[in-house]
Amino acid sequence: MELKDLKVLYQKAQISRRDFLRAATIMGISATTAQQLANVAVAQEPKSGGHFIAGIEGGSSNDSLDPTTYSSPVASTLGFTLGSRLVAEPLTGAGLEGELAESWEGLDGGARWVFSLKKGIEFHNGKTMTAADVVYSLNRHRGEDTTSGAAGLMQDIKEIKATGDYEIEVILDGPNADLPYFMSDYHLLIQPEGATDDGISTGPFIFSEVEHGVRYLAVRNPNYHKNSLPYVDSFEILVINDPTARSSALQTGQVHAINRVDPKVVSFLSQSGKISVQNASGRGHFVFIMHVNTNPFDMHDVQLALKYAINRQQMLDTILRGFGSIGNDHPINAAYPLFEDAVAQREFDLDKAAFHYKRSGHSEPIILRTSDVAFPGAIEAAVLYQETAKQAGIDLQIVREPGDGYWSDVWNVKPFSTSYWRGRPTQDQMFSTAYKSDAPWNDTRFFNDKFDRLLLEARSELDSAKRVATYTQMQSLLNNEGGAIVPMFNDFLDAISNKVKGYVPHPAGMLMNGRVAEFIWLDD
Repeated sequence: MELKDLKVLYQKAQISRRDFLRAATIMGISATTAQQLANVAVAQEPKSGGHFIAGIEGGSSNDSLDPTTYSSPVASTLGFTLGSRLVAEPLTGAGLEGELAESWEGLDGGARWVFSLKKGIEFHNGKTMTAADVVYSLNRHRGEDTTSGAAGLMQDIKEIKATGDYEIEVILDGPNADLPYFMSDYHLLIQPEGATDDGISTGPFIFSEVEHGVRYLAVRNPNYHKNSLPYVDSFEILVINDPTARSSALQTGQVHAINRVDPKVVSFLSQSGKISVQNASGRGHFVFIMHVNTNPFDMHDVQLALKYAINRQQMLDTILRGFGSIGNDHPINAAYPLFEDAVAQREFDLDKAAFHYKRSGHSEPIILRTSDVAFPGAIEAAVLYQETAKQAGIDLQIVREPGDGYWSDVWNVKPFSTSYWRGRPTQDQMFSTAYKSDAPWNDTRFFNDKFDRLLLEARSELDSAKRVATYTQMQSLLNNEGGAIVPMFNDFLDAISNKVKGYVPHPAGMLMNGRVAEFIWLDD
């Protein structure tokens, strides 16, 4: 834990002044400096009240309050505003903490997991949460009929059952040491038994006005299960998909915070003195996705040609302005605990791109669909890609799609498009969500029996070194045969007004991993 994390915990009264001073001293901070830091933390003590407004990219008129449908930044932020999961990644971004679960334990080598639930938790409608509600909520993301983005995580669960009023048991097909991490997925919010899209859950806010794709208004939940949280009285989301409009809204004071800051305006926003840009490196990545079961992307030579024709360093420099790192056509980087950098980096090579494209025999134009909402600079990235591909003899034609409906009508629908992934806490969770053959969010249509087999082997392996080796094989398979072209891992760039206090950049996602309204306070 870093000193800034200690300060946040102290400000939120989660550690005492004595513990703060002792921990700071252990970290090598002098007693005088530690006292000064403690005084600063007290001066920044949270204040209650106020109306917090965030301008967020990624919303659509097709959005819903049903957590099985979440697929965008607006939707995931809505989820964390409305609800809670069994477990969550803490503000430090490391490990897990209980939200609605008091504790959890793996049995039979991780083939069974028992979750003990907190008592006295109330839903927004006043109903007390029990195990029956949890079983119902989790089962909504299972089965052949579900289209939930969490379905890939739940497919190896044989049964979820209540073993008491405040205890559930999850029974798997085989051991899975990462099962508790699966339960932190942002789709897996706990709802009252029988609920679907009414927005009733156990979260810090209760929605009072909903206009999908435009605006959401929520008021503080007076019966929230976390003491003193949230600090603000109300929270409003304005859907602002245009990056220039988002920045302008922050500069003019229309909103207090925005997500997905365009790297090109970071310096400009920081110079105002009234705005700070918050940067967190993590597992997020920008991606060009090919459906490898659809012509011409079902030809391996076309896949390789397109992978060699993209200039990753140019994109990192031009699109991200250095706020990120080079990608290598698979979704895992050093932010994952069991990562080994053993897959050779694919380099920009026009000769190889031309060779593979000519050998494929394909000569028709290739359509790439993109939109401003895919990721900051997505259209510019597509143009850069078009220019380098042309040098290899590849006719890449760009179709600019509207932001509204992009995540329902283009992503995971059209055979070649721009997109992004925020990443997941573990390799297993990322692979199960996006690359397992039967995952609903397998957006590259990568159907590979060997990959699926290795995924199951890694789950049941207790030797960390062996799991690393297996995950490296899986990374190599995606790099060579997968449909994801991953030119870069992006830092999460948010911008906030100086009126916003208590903000902690989170390595798992933008706007404090979607939970910004729960933890910040306003100081006017």
